[in-house]
Amino acid sequence: AQCASGRWLGGRPADTLGFAAMLFFWVVPASFGAFACLFLAFVCVGGLNVEASCSRVSLVHHFIAMCLGLWAHWRYSDRIMEDASFAPNTDFELAVVLQHFNLGYFLYDTVHVAVWDQRWFLHHCVAIAGYSTSEISNVFGLANAVNTWITEVGSLMYSLFLIVRSDEAYLVFVLFYTASRSYFAYWSVTVLGHVWQSLQGKSPFSFPAWAPYCAATLQLLLLGVNMTFVATHWQKLWKRYVNGANGAKEKSKSG
Repeated sequence: AQCASGRWLGGRPADTLGFAAMLFFWVVPASFGAFACLFLAFVCVGGLNVEASCSRVSLVHHFIAMCLGLWAHWRYSDRIMEDASFAPNTDFELAVVLQHFNLGYFLYDTVHVAVWDQRWFLHHCVAIAGYSTSEISNVFGLANAVNTWITEVGSLMYSLFLIVRSDEAYLVFVLFYTASRSYFAYWSVTVLGHVWQSLQGKSPFSFPAWAPYCAATLQLLLLGVNMTFVATHWQKLWKRYVNGANGAKEKSKSG
């Protein structure tokens, strides 16, 4: 909270916040460099093509980001439901590390996207914008950590399905993916509740006037994208079973 003089924020003196935040910016170039080197290793040493190399680098990112997100959720679990959106990021150092780790990855992968796979360019721009505005406003870092582990769980599940690639595996994936996105919808409602509280002037924290609008917009965009993915997977699942049933009927007739 901020006192009347405005010199304290989130339990820390205001003049220490910039220094505390700067401690973790080294993670951005470190993450960028690590993923770039991993990509080059897959291509040059492993002999894989660009698509396969990028897929494996993404899988590594999904796993590490999910673990860091779950760790942050557990470590700050007593503040998740009330303070995740608008408490200062510098109260949650692990969430800041995760955010900088993600920034480094998306900056690295945007190079690949711009050159080889432009369909993901808008997605990456939105992700970078979300992390960057969180850095500028010094809020929403813990909420981003929760967003990260939920979305990365879905990405990992899809990667596992791609390894197995069977109708049964796809059914299991869609069911678990839907469950994870149902929790994401619940979490999004929680974030929007934080936004509503802040717009009513009831938040105990200090932040830029634009931060609640930005937080709501980005959370709704994330929710919309994830619900679209859910609908797409259910449509694909329906087509798989309808086509499979029709094929079985044709075989029985011909037999």
